[in-house]
Amino acid sequence: MLALAVLFLSSCSKPQGPGGSAAKNHAAMDSTLVIAMLGDADYLNPVLASTVTSSEIIGLLYPSLVQAEFDTTSGLLNYLTLEKKLKDVSPGQLRKSPKGAIAKRWTMSPDNKSITYILRSDAFWNDGKPIVSRDFKFSYMLYGSPVIASTRQQFLAELVGADKGHVDFDKAIETPNDTTLVFRFYKPVPEHLALYHTSLTPLPEHLWKDVKPADFRHSPLNQNPVGAGPYTLRSWKQQEELVIASNRKSNLPKPGNIPAISFRIVPDYTVRLAQLQTGQSDVVENVKPEDFTALMKANPNIEIKTIGLRVYDYVGWSNIDQDAYGKNGTIKPHPLFGSPKVRLALTKAIDRQSIIDGYLKQYGVICNTDISPSLKWAYDNRITSVSYDPDGAVALLKQEGWQPGPDGILQKNGRKFSFKLFTNSGNARRNYASVIIQQNLRAIGIDCRLETQESNVFFNNLQNKKLDAWMAGWAIGLEIDPLDVWGSDLKKSPFNMTGYQNPRVDELCELAKQKMNHTDARPYWLEYQQILFRDQPVTFLYWIRETHGFSKRIEGEELNISGSFYNVDDWNLRPARNITH
Repeated sequence: MLALAVLFLSSCSKPQGPGGSAAKNHAAMDSTLVIAMLGDADYLNPVLASTVTSSEIIGLLYPSLVQAEFDTTSGLLNYLTLEKKLKDVSPGQLRKSPKGAIAKRWTMSPDNKSITYILRSDAFWNDGKPIVSRDFKFSYMLYGSPVIASTRQQFLAELVGADKGHVDFDKAIETPNDTTLVFRFYKPVPEHLALYHTSLTPLPEHLWKDVKPADFRHSPLNQNPVGAGPYTLRSWKQQEELVIASNRKSNLPKPGNIPAISFRIVPDYTVRLAQLQTGQSDVVENVKPEDFTALMKANPNIEIKTIGLRVYDYVGWSNIDQDAYGKNGTIKPHPLFGSPKVRLALTKAIDRQSIIDGYLKQYGVICNTDISPSLKWAYDNRITSVSYDPDGAVALLKQEGWQPGPDGILQKNGRKFSFKLFTNSGNARRNYASVIIQQNLRAIGIDCRLETQESNVFFNNLQNKKLDAWMAGWAIGLEIDPLDVWGSDLKKSPFNMTGYQNPRVDELCELAKQKMNHTDARPYWLEYQQILFRDQPVTFLYWIRETHGFSKRIEGEELNISGSFYNVDDWNLRPARNITH
């Protein structure tokens, strides 16, 4: 999970006379939204992207088949198309027009084994070519390519042929004409999951069809994305600045109101905060609660906005021996973290409430599993959190054979309980938490050394299973489908960085997805949470009510659990001269 950060504007480095570059940049600021980013996007290709930052930007560049609204009353998603009527949406829940959806309507077959979309005929890629049903079929073939190895392959798990190990795209996705798109499943699929799994972002076939899968990740097209959304890429200087401009051609749903949005990268939290305070940036995510008062006192044109609970932090423990798996795919327990009892001891040893009290305050909630309290229909509120209990942690570790050595560090069979805990640089919250975790573990005889890595390097190492212990976080999906994180088939579960395997979890996920409505699936998700709580594949730390700093010159912003930039194409900027300083 990447937060967003920004670099200093060069025009602010020294004063300029009237009419000079400072005046020009002041005028530019009237029409450019500057967002502070902690880390850069990894890809602007939806088939390859795997970070929250990338997803946020991709959502502004590319078209979508359907759109969804989160119902805060039930914790369910309502799916919308151009012709979906407001009467189908819970009162008060619709906040964004479905006019951006390419699908005019959909029809689910009576046996729930196929879904048919009728597409708009007036949707076009930025190069003028029409968006047609073949673009979606072609894109799903890319998502399913083992050579490309997209992290979204689990979305194809119900398509015809997937049960035999290989999707039969000729049968699974049909395009009888340019405006008809049919997805076929090998088993009955609930309508809400069918909509979720068939909503992957498309690429234009006419541009990508000649790119070989082996060359896909390195194609120059990745640096020059052709989309159809409210914005288009203007420039991208990696690790420095990414700028998107309002797409005057877009009718999905319309050109973005703000002429340009600059995502600028600065890893240092204090620099990001200073830029927000001085007006050099308009948005900074994840402002510390302790900084609210001073920030708004220094600049009354700043306000704090809160969303959640969708994001949680965790400490990841590699459940399997990474070296053995990397060499020949051998699965064997990790020498430190392979035992559920050891992982439970680690959770007991970490004072999670102390981290919340010291940093997040009322904006943090203890996390027990990866099903959020916001998903009210599935959340298990009967689970009693693991309490901070260092003596209990020591007792569990002793049962597992870990005894204090001459230097006070626990050891077993000649091996010390010693490791590095990695996290991404520039994340003030995780830096704070990691220091407390280090102290907590040292108090029970565990040597935990802290190390930070640049965000994209860190997440790349995670996906390649190069780290034994780390602190990171997730922004959960609003449909529950966790096999890409916990599925026992590690080749098909690209986000299972821990290597956790439990056949019953696999079974429960499949059983839940066989139910045609959410209520019937609830018992399976309750059992699923109990198993995760028992096995402690990671130490779940806390759910976060995200606190973001916004300039008051922004108008029309609506933040909700769907994302910080949920309706950014509808935002407006008041001229800087109309803001009180």
